[in-house]
Amino acid sequence: MKTRLIIVGGFLGAGKTTLLSVLGRLLRERGEKVGLITNDQTTGLVDTYTLSAHDFAVEEIAGSCFLL
Repeated sequence: MKTRLIIVGGFLGAGKTTLLSVLGRLLRERGEKVGLITNDQTTGLVDTYTLSAHDFAVEEIAGSCFLL
């Protein structure tokens, strides 16, 4: 089984969470397993809550941001 990593970044309000939700649903419809990681400066992220509400497996990394 091959693991794919898709990194999504952008400004506040750019549509990242919406994109992840739509893409996640499409991948699940194709039979793929989907796991999401959210990150920001604090815990209890709205993104984590929103994506979890759509039945995605979501983990949160708080207190830092990914730098690429």
